[in-house]
Amino acid sequence: MTEELQKRVLTGVVGAAVLVGLILFGGWVGICLLATILSLAMVHEFAGMVFEQQDAQEKRYALLCLAWIVGMANMIFSKSQFELTVFCFLALFGYYLLTAERHNDETFFGHFKELMYSLFGVIYLIMMPTYLTDIHASVSGVKWTMLFFFIVWADDVVAYFVGKRFGRHKLYPLISPKKSIEGAEGGLIGGVVITILYKLLIFHELHWLGAFFIPLIVGIASQVGDLCESFLKRAYGKKDSGSILPGHGGFLDRFDGVVFSLPVMYACIRIFQG
Repeated sequence: MTEELQKRVLTGVVGAAVLVGLILFGGWVGICLLATILSLAMVHEFAGMVFEQQDAQEKRYALLCLAWIVGMANMIFSKSQFELTVFCFLALFGYYLLTAERHNDETFFGHFKELMYSLFGVIYLIMMPTYLTDIHASVSGVKWTMLFFFIVWADDVVAYFVGKRFGRHKLYPLISPKKSIEGAEGGLIGGVVITILYKLLIFHELHWLGAFFIPLIVGIASQVGDLCESFLKRAYGKKDSGSILPGHGGFLDRFDGVVFSLPVMYACIRIFQG
C-alpha cells in the first residue's frame, strides 16, 4: 500500500467514524450541525477559487455568513429550502448592489459575475446540503441516512479500485482523465450490492425495487457530482479544492458526490417509501 493510499484510507476511516457517530447518536442537532459544517467548509473552499477581486475576502465572509444562517434556520424550520433560497437571493443581490459603488468601469462587470458565482454557490453548497436533514427527518430516517452514505462510499471505493485494476476506457478525459467507464460501472454495481446486503441485514422494510433502483440513481448522481466538481477545478486550474483532508484534498473534493446526490436521494425516498 502506497503512502498516499494509506493517508486516504486513514482519513476515510476516521472521517467515516465521526460521521456515523453523528448520524447514530447526534440526533436532530447532530445531523443539522453535520450539514452546516460540510456547507461552511465547502463554501470556504469554493470562495477561495472563484472570488478574485479586491473584496474577495469580504465576499467569502458574506457567503459563509449565509451558509451559517441557513444551517441554523434549517435546524429550527425543517424543509424550508424555498424560503431560505429566496432569502439568500435577496440578501446577495442587496449586498452586491450596495457594494457596487466601490468598483470602477474596469471591475464592475467582474463584480456582477461574482454575484452570479455566489448565487451558484448558494444552490450548490448551501441549499443542497440541507437535504441531509430532510432525509434524516423521514420515516426510518437514520436507516435512510446510513444507506445513503453506504451507497456513495461503496460507489466511490469500488469505482476507485476497479478503475485502477480494470480501467481501459476513459469516462470523460477532458474533465477527469483518471476516471474510467469500467470504474464507474463497478461503482454502481458496488452500490447495488451494499444496498441489497443492507436490506437483508438491517433495513428489511426497504422495497426490493428500491433496493435495486435507488443505488443506481443515487450512484449516477454521485458520479455526475464528482465530474461537476472536477469541471469547476479545471476551469480554475486547481488540482484540489483544499488540503485539509490528507489523501483526499479538501471537503469539496471529498463530498462533491454527496452534495450532488442528496436531493436525488430525498426524491428516491419520497418515491419508494410510498
